[in-house]
Amino acid sequence: METVERWTTRSDAWTAEDDKKLADIVLRHIREGSTQLSAFVEAAAQLGRTPAACGYRWNGIIRKHYEDQVQEAKKQKKERLAQMRARGRKRRLDHQWNIEAVIQSLRAWEEVQRRLERQNYELKHLVAELQDKVKTLEEENRRLREDGPLSQVRQLQEDSKEFLALMDRARRLFQDMDEKRPSAVPSED
Repeated sequence: METVERWTTRSDAWTAEDDKKLADIVLRHIREGSTQLSAFVEAAAQLGRTPAACGYRWNGIIRKHYEDQVQEAKKQKKERLAQMRARGRKRRLDHQWNIEAVIQSLRAWEEVQRRLERQNYELKHLVAELQDKVKTLEEENRRLREDGPLSQVRQLQEDSKEFLALMDRARRLFQDMDEKRPSAVPSED
């Protein structure tokens, strides 16, 4: 008994409302000529379950309660398809080509071609302008690399090295001078 109670109180148990939604979705898909697999995918999204769980529930439990509705949905699907075929035949019969229709069609295509040629011309000019802008930007980029802050930093580093070398040379000269200078004679007082 405990196992049955646990099974009936599961948090993911199917409710009557879930079963009704699943049935409505599957029947609609049948009427519209869609597949049951598509119905299971849609139902899964709406019910928060997997398509496999929806398919299992439909085929194992719910379908037998809806056999009459399934047959009615299949009948509606056939009628709908027959109506669509009849409309398609009627359209083909109503649409007779004559010379005037052909001329109108050609004029419409001629206008489309003119519009496309105009767009092509404009796009070619836009491409040329953008290519010129790219060249200008590349030149500016090159100039900035050569004359910009980085080159100034390099020049400053070189100047600093030269200055430090000069200072070092001056220090050595003073040291040499100090060493060569005669020592001061103490004064006689």
